[in-house]
Amino acid sequence: MDDDEVFDLLDEIDSEQRTDKAEAFEALAKSMPVGEHGRASFLVAAGEHRQMRREHDEAQRLFELALADGGESEADPCAFLLSVALDRGDEAAVESLATQLRGLVRADRATPATCVHVGEAFEDHDRLREAMRWFTMPLTWGDLDDPRGLDQLCLAGRWRVRRRLELPEDRLDQIAGAGLDAARDRD
Repeated sequence: MDDDEVFDLLDEIDSEQRTDKAEAFEALAKSMPVGEHGRASFLVAAGEHRQMRREHDEAQRLFELALADGGESEADPCAFLLSVALDRGDEAAVESLATQLRGLVRADRATPATCVHVGEAFEDHDRLREAMRWFTMPLTWGDLDDPRGLDQLCLAGRWRVRRRLELPEDRLDQIAGAGLDAARDRD
């Protein structure tokens, strides 16, 4: 299955009016061999829907299956496990997973999507300093003179969190603000 097919199936199921999205994504993943392209993404999507339904044990099981699968997903399954640990208030798991994820960043194996997911999870739990750190990580190697290469979700998340923390505007905030203004003008 190629990227377009995976995206189309994710989009198709997510856009349907149905209450069994988690089950549909899991069934799709189960129909595929371990490691096949797309399988981990479907397991993550199933886990996200379980987490939204506050079925934390099932969400964790699915995220662990995605991690064990070893296939690609937009964000690392550890980021989703961290989100479940935050929902549960399991500080030991949060710290352990955050350490693992920081290791991925140091090894240059964390995607901006992983950092966005971790940042949003910390933001959702009002752990704003940690959220800001994760939103900032992928931006530290970018060219501020050519912000087109900077991850827009990281910029927007960082900007949002910094507003909540009432921090003074910096160069990245200016870039984020200009991008948000341009998006509003297009709408």
